[in-house]
Amino acid sequence: MSEQQQPKATNQALLLQIVRDIEILKANSIQILQTGQDHETRIRDLEKQANRNAWIPPLITAVVTSIAVYLISKGFGQ
Repeated sequence: MSEQQQPKATNQALLLQIVRDIEILKANSIQILQTGQDHETRIRDLEKQANRNAWIPPLITAVVTSIAVYLISKGFGQ
């Protein structure tokens, strides 16, 4: 069996590789943070929109209930 001789990495080559890896990790983490912030902004916008229209269902319920009470009381009054 013949063993292949791999050139030994020098300290400078190892340091350069570590620096490149750190730069890649940093770029990925920045991208992940930006994506998270974008999602948070979208969720807040959706919550604002939902809260802006939150008064409509209670108003409809109140109107329907008032009409029902009026009709029932009108029927018993006769």
